[in-house]
Amino acid sequence: MTIRKLTGLFTTVSLLLLTRSLGADRKPLRRSIILISVDTLSADHLSAYGYGRRTSPVIDALAARGLEFENAVVPQPQTSPSHASLLTGVMPWKHGLATNGFKFSDGIDRLSSALRRIGYDTAGIVSVPHLGSSRGFAVGFNHFSEPGALNVGEALIAHRRHADEVNAEAKRAIDLHVGTRRGEPLFLFVHYFDCHFPYRSWDPRVDQSQAYAAEELANRPKQIQSYDSGVSWTDSHIGELLKVVKAKLGDDVIIAITADHGEQIGDHGLSVGHADIYRETVRVPLIIAGSGLPAARINTTVSTMDVPVTLAAFAGAQIQNTVDGLNLLDIVTDETSLLHRLFGIRSERPLVVLGAPTYSRSLGLVKGSSWYIKNFDYAYRYSHLETPARPGGIPGRRITGKNVEGSTVYSLEFDRYTPFLVTFEHIAKSPQCSMTAMASIDPGVFYFRQPITFKGSIRLTLPAARHDSLRLELAPSACVGQTTVTVTREPPPGTLTPPDFFQLLVGRRLRTGDELYDVDDDPLLHRNLIAEKHAESAAASNELQTLFRDMALRAPAQRVPPETLKALRSLGYL
Repeated sequence: MTIRKLTGLFTTVSLLLLTRSLGADRKPLRRSIILISVDTLSADHLSAYGYGRRTSPVIDALAARGLEFENAVVPQPQTSPSHASLLTGVMPWKHGLATNGFKFSDGIDRLSSALRRIGYDTAGIVSVPHLGSSRGFAVGFNHFSEPGALNVGEALIAHRRHADEVNAEAKRAIDLHVGTRRGEPLFLFVHYFDCHFPYRSWDPRVDQSQAYAAEELANRPKQIQSYDSGVSWTDSHIGELLKVVKAKLGDDVIIAITADHGEQIGDHGLSVGHADIYRETVRVPLIIAGSGLPAARINTTVSTMDVPVTLAAFAGAQIQNTVDGLNLLDIVTDETSLLHRLFGIRSERPLVVLGAPTYSRSLGLVKGSSWYIKNFDYAYRYSHLETPARPGGIPGRRITGKNVEGSTVYSLEFDRYTPFLVTFEHIAKSPQCSMTAMASIDPGVFYFRQPITFKGSIRLTLPAARHDSLRLELAPSACVGQTTVTVTREPPPGTLTPPDFFQLLVGRRLRTGDELYDVDDDPLLHRNLIAEKHAESAAASNELQTLFRDMALRAPAQRVPPETLKALRSLGYL
């Protein structure tokens, strides 16, 4: 055996012993824990992850002495849902924040609550209001600091904090902890927003009035340079924060750094943003360092949902509800095992990634180095409106709605992965009744920009897919008569026009055919969307469908009532 192999084996044994010592056989580590999230931080713009520019010396140094996860992905590339999963270990459809601006569902345990139950002092510092207390993010924190609104003329606008203000609040929280609860460990969650577009918003020398101008957005070299400046600016402030942590809390601290999503800058036809399921938007940095932790680069694909499970395990805490994340130390143990070192044997679990619902109706299956994207945007290209409704329509099942503030609301939850069409037909109580109809997909995705006005009757056919929950609102309730629903796979005869929502989906990337991702022009997708007739694609599609269906049905907020299941089966839908 060569010296190199012997050295490799010695390293493997050392890593194995270290990681096992932090597992279930050892008492919990009552150390302070610092969790840092850098909003919109792409792994591929960090020096530690191979970027050509030296943008992140502080993060690089932390990665060099800790666990650096090369392939960490988020469950959904959007700020609120991703952060909620980072703090709970569950998928977005479980914690309730399906998109920005939504609130936590009841009964969802947080890492902050789990740590506080075992005696941790807990503090959270966030940079934007949609991660604030009104959305449920303050639960479990003894001290929580969030931005308020700013008066600009007569309007109130949301305030985004910059890194210097975040650090000032974080230092205040640490000082409060040291002054009042020094004998207890601290859990500190810090959220930076300075990499987010518009770039360099933290720099008073930059005129932001032209940030959204088409010419400015198209200047990719300038946008990349501005984004990288934000990475360096944030990295330096992380360095300042870690100096305070060391001075006030000592060296015996666990530090984790990650992000909620990455960023596209001129990639795949998008000037700036993170709406789609691409590697640039879904893969994020993940580094965990601290005394007793090995220094290792981990290639196994992991999720940011694993972070709260791991940090809770460090402290001996328990997140009370079922989680989707895993303890990362178990993954580290597997990858640093002798079997993997000698033979490359490693198990990869499949991970489901959701497209941000207001931007994309796509789903992703990430399994090791294999990525499979199922795009349902095309399904929404059909809608059919007829008012008054002609007699002799397709017979449907009668449904009842709920009176909500003068309107009648009908909600339908479906358990179907593939596209379908739903036809609502309503006959008003009186032919003379003037009414409005508004159709939407939970959460808060509206098919049309304005309510549809009609008199007497209406027949409305709408597309859906991917476990959509449809909502139809009719007003006023005093005019509501009889409503029926029909589910079909084929569009009805007559004029078919795309709903407004479809135009939002394809406004910047409309292509011919069904798939809106441009496979031919985008070399990074040439293996991503291959025809379903190929065995590889069919297997991936089936696995994604099974995973999505199983996990969606387990979500408390998405459980279909037995009476609804019975009705759907009678329609031949299930």
